[in-house]
Amino acid sequence: MGYYVKNRRLQSGSTGVVLPTGSAATRPEYPTFGMIRYNTTSGLVEFYNGSVWSSLSAGGSISYNVDSFTGDGSTTVFNMSEAESSAEQIIVFVGSIYQEPTTAYTVDGGFDITFTSAPPNTVPINIIHTDN
Repeated sequence: MGYYVKNRRLQSGSTGVVLPTGSAATRPEYPTFGMIRYNTTSGLVEFYNGSVWSSLSAGGSISYNVDSFTGDGSTTVFNMSEAESSAEQIIVFVGSIYQEPTTAYTVDGGFDITFTSAPPNTVPINIIHTDN
């Protein structure tokens, strides 16, 4: 299993995340649900919703909460800080690898997320909740 980013855990405080950048013409040829990038043509952050690229509002802001866990090779159920009614309402990374909703995990309509297989030992798990 490979890792795609150097820092695999999103930290709170005065840190930041560098997003991939490129013009509208250089969007990925085969995007996957949940991809996020900075569009240098529009000057906006955009995401792929499974069918089209959508821009985040230029005038507004988005708040988000990140739950961070560490896999132990056997635990499949983790208790999130926010209740979610649908797996598509969160973005999940295990060891910096995007996890496909309902294929890699499900949610119970409450605070639990259940992975179809246990995340590997010592591998970080990041669950991003957005409030928009």
